[in-house]
Amino acid sequence: MSSEQLRQRIVRTTVSLLGEYETLTMARIAEAAGISEADLLAVFPAKEAVFQAWSSMFMARMSVVMDPAEEIRKLDAIRVDQPVGLRLLEVVDILGAYFTRVRADIEAFEQACFAGDSTASDESTRPFSRNDLRSLGSLPEIQQAVAKLLKPDEQRLRLPAEALAEIFLGMSRLCTRVSNEVQPLPAAQVIDLFLHGALITG
Repeated sequence: MSSEQLRQRIVRTTVSLLGEYETLTMARIAEAAGISEADLLAVFPAKEAVFQAWSSMFMARMSVVMDPAEEIRKLDAIRVDQPVGLRLLEVVDILGAYFTRVRADIEAFEQACFAGDSTASDESTRPFSRNDLRSLGSLPEIQQAVAKLLKPDEQRLRLPAEALAEIFLGMSRLCTRVSNEVQPLPAAQVIDLFLHGALITG
């Protein structure tokens, strides 16, 4: 096994040890990786270096997984000559597909990291909680793309398009709940609530 392969093996093992960080020893990391402590010390001088390598790997992977470039291209392609409600319905469809893709990629990444580990089903040991997915719609690039879709109606809006884009993205999470949560609301219902408010008029 090359030094790089050994490093990768150790880093993957680290995921299951996140909850033990304060008391974790190099001997424990070596045991979990199925190698000798001498082999571990040959590629990592201390546990901090191991966790730094894992953090770098995780952040690089998440950067790729959560890249919204394709979704932004789709948002930019939405026709603005159609009613605003239809524009927003397309936004929800695009974001729903985005969340589904990101969830699937993250779960596949975690399963690969936890392969053969008895703690794989323990949510507390996972590096990325399902709750973290709720913040994905807050990415500035997505907010800006949605604001552009609201701009044609800015004369009729009560708030700036940028502010309403942020509000709408928050509400859109009701349509794109993560697994094991309450049943999502229909997109049309959420859009109607956003455009017309909670009070019945007339």
